[in-house]
Amino acid sequence: MTSKPTPSGIIVCLPQAELDDYVGVVETLIQEGFHNFALHASAECAAEVIAIFRSRATFGSYRASTVDQVATASEAGASFVLLDAPDDVVIGSALDLSLACFAAAMTPTEVRAVLATGATGALLFPADVVGHALGHRLAEVGIADRVIPLGGIGAYAAGEWFKAGAPAVCIEATLLGDAFTGGSLTQLRDRSGSFISVQKKQFPDS
Repeated sequence: MTSKPTPSGIIVCLPQAELDDYVGVVETLIQEGFHNFALHASAECAAEVIAIFRSRATFGSYRASTVDQVATASEAGASFVLLDAPDDVVIGSALDLSLACFAAAMTPTEVRAVLATGATGALLFPADVVGHALGHRLAEVGIADRVIPLGGIGAYAAGEWFKAGAPAVCIEATLLGDAFTGGSLTQLRDRSGSFISVQKKQFPDS
């Protein structure tokens, strides 16, 4: 069964939160130019969030690790999953549900092992530990275009991953800051600028 299209550009990974908090933050980010989001696999109101914004953004699930979590993400309307581990059964369940599927890896050898399972690609985690220079090494061996990095990535590092050929980059606290704990949405808009600039350089039509 064919998987749904791979997300491209910046994927904003959202923490577990209340529905009202999601609405305020996601609306702000969409207005600023973000169109790909990943909800935590344990987010209780994922279906509601996706229903509100699905006409304006693409949603996936991250930190998924079980067949049940993959099924729940699919039922909620997710189009991709970012898995915590390269479990063949969980990967197979995602692909059976036509979800683009990226499973965790950290080294080139682990990335190749993930790709050998039939997964859409590998989720390189934690990206801040190995650094963005690894992206160019993965490009040298022809697999950077199948890798999405996650973990502690700022705007500059995101740009370097895109230059190396990564189809998408996951962003978390470096963008979100305290937006989900009472922080200013105006400041969230301010932080968005550098990330959107990087995205537009790589994806001018985004």
